[in-house]
Amino acid sequence: MPPLLFFLLALSAWQKGAQGAASVRIWPEKAVVEFGGSIVFNCSTTCKDFIRLGLETKESMRSRETGTTWATFELLNVSNWDTKPSCYALCTSASPQHAAVTVYRSPERIVLDPLPEMEVGKEYNLTCRVHNVAPRRNLTVTFLKAETKLHQETFKEHSALEAGDVVATHSITAQLSDNGEEFSCQAALDLRPEGQLFEKASQNQSVTVVDFPVDPRLNTLHDILEISTEMDVECEVAGVFPAKEARFDLTFAGERLKFSVNVWNDTATAKAQASSSSVGKHELNCTVSLGPIIRTATKTVAVYSLPDPILHVDPQAVLVNEAVTFTCNSSGTGSPGIKMQIRDAKETFASASNSSLQVVWTAQEEDDGREFTCEVELMVDGHPVPVVKKTSAKLTVFYGPRMNDTSCPSSLDWTEGNEETFFCSAWGNPKPTIECRKDTVLYKLGTPQRITRDQDGLYRCNATNEHGSDVRYVTIRIEFTQPNTLLIGLLCLGAVAIACVAGVAYRMYYNAHKIRKYVLKQKQQAAGHPMEQKSLNGNAQTETDSC
Repeated sequence: MPPLLFFLLALSAWQKGAQGAASVRIWPEKAVVEFGGSIVFNCSTTCKDFIRLGLETKESMRSRETGTTWATFELLNVSNWDTKPSCYALCTSASPQHAAVTVYRSPERIVLDPLPEMEVGKEYNLTCRVHNVAPRRNLTVTFLKAETKLHQETFKEHSALEAGDVVATHSITAQLSDNGEEFSCQAALDLRPEGQLFEKASQNQSVTVVDFPVDPRLNTLHDILEISTEMDVECEVAGVFPAKEARFDLTFAGERLKFSVNVWNDTATAKAQASSSSVGKHELNCTVSLGPIIRTATKTVAVYSLPDPILHVDPQAVLVNEAVTFTCNSSGTGSPGIKMQIRDAKETFASASNSSLQVVWTAQEEDDGREFTCEVELMVDGHPVPVVKKTSAKLTVFYGPRMNDTSCPSSLDWTEGNEETFFCSAWGNPKPTIECRKDTVLYKLGTPQRITRDQDGLYRCNATNEHGSDVRYVTIRIEFTQPNTLLIGLLCLGAVAIACVAGVAYRMYYNAHKIRKYVLKQKQQAAGHPMEQKSLNGNAQTETDSC
């Protein structure tokens, strides 16, 4: 329905109910207009004898249409936030009527402040800025996490009519689950029922959440370091998120260290090597940053100087009972508090708190091959155990050969036929050579030999080196068995007798057997066998002849 027609119908109804009382009316009584915009008002009156019907306002205005008891006026370029147009009639009893006008400006721009990297468990403010909006009492700001409403804020108590900026805040406690989520804010200017609803939202912002629950752990093998040497350093942060975003900075004695970083699950580790060219206590520092969090671990390292000692042995090779000088020196200037000593594995021969030490020693046989040590030690502040460095040298002592019962026994008892080895040795420096002879015959020492009775006797063993000789006599006794001549003679006689008895017995047996055969043959011949007799006689003769 056109506004003018609607106004006329309303005016007619109003006039019927007015019961003759003169009045003025403005329509619409409640209006909404955008700042800088235009709006039409209708003025009407029940006064029959009015002289003039008009609209009073601070705005620029023009008359649009008129009737016998009404007129329309258009406000142009509304620029007053508190404009209050009123209709009037120059009539004896009619009072002016005002319209309630809301001048608005929809939100020009909505901005959610940049979100910082957030630390788990800490509280942060979400800040939403609505620019150039009016009236602010009709504004509602809503904070959202993705599509979920977190908080809604209104400004009904805001009485200012002019356009301005609005700042709304909402606090959240960062959680790991918030990482990567998008946050935004939305402004709604609600002018209903006279006007409309204006809505506008900010850009979405993704949040980054970090977790850094504990300080870094700084690890070194020791808390002391020798000057100009390197020490392994490790700085570790555990339970962090995201571990790959951890940023390290390692320094020692004010110098930045080069390092490598390794990440495994929620642990990041930086490894470096530290060194210093100056003696004293220096600070080792590891600073780790993760988002807005910066944590630091420090450790004090004592840098010391302890040069290697030098041991001079003069002379290094000496004859027994001669003097040897041991001199222990430090190779350079070290930290104060050095203790020096000359010792061997069992005892200390000299000790002093300076950088030079000397000992004179009389060489004995047992000193040959003995290891002497020049040792320096330093107590470093904060370290319970002294730092020790040492240099060793062996002493050579020359002496003549020596033998005893252990190295060359004075007697040996062997048995003929057994296999035995003749051992005879001597000690001395240089190592002696040994010969053992029986008369002029040289015995092979250390070689297994079959024992004969010829080896029985006295041996002269001679050990020699360039510094002397030593002689030792060894008696070797060989056990063997002597033959029994009487028994052998009796055995021989017995054997001869047995042989004679056997010969006689055989002759007797032979003769008896032959005679029986001869008698038998004679009987057979006498029984009438001439040929056999002849043969027998012949054979008999032959046998007789042969006997």
